[in-house]
Amino acid sequence: MKKVRLENVDIHLNEKLKDPEFRRLYEFECAKVALAQKIAELREEKHLRQVDLAKRLGVSQQFISQIETGDEKNLTIETIIKIARSLGRGVSISFPKHTNRHLSYLEVT
Repeated sequence: MKKVRLENVDIHLNEKLKDPEFRRLYEFECAKVALAQKIAELREEKHLRQVDLAKRLGVSQQFISQIETGDEKNLTIETIIKIARSLGRGVSISFPKHTNRHLSYLEVT
């Protein structure tokens, strides 16, 4: 694989994103990471450890870890809603108009 100089990363990424399959996978991974980070952030705001959240949900700490690292492959909307409720939050799903400015189809706020 060709080495990419740090200052050329954006140029390289923009070139790679021209490939539809790469772009699809990239957007999917960005969405997973954004969701994982938000769940971890909300958990930490509540001063909960992963094991505490796991107990609230009736799951293992490992499951929470997998969610927060984006490794969980079977995360359902039902589970996301349960997580949100256990953290005193709701879930909002919207379909904003896609622009080139937003690389991901999922915004987590």
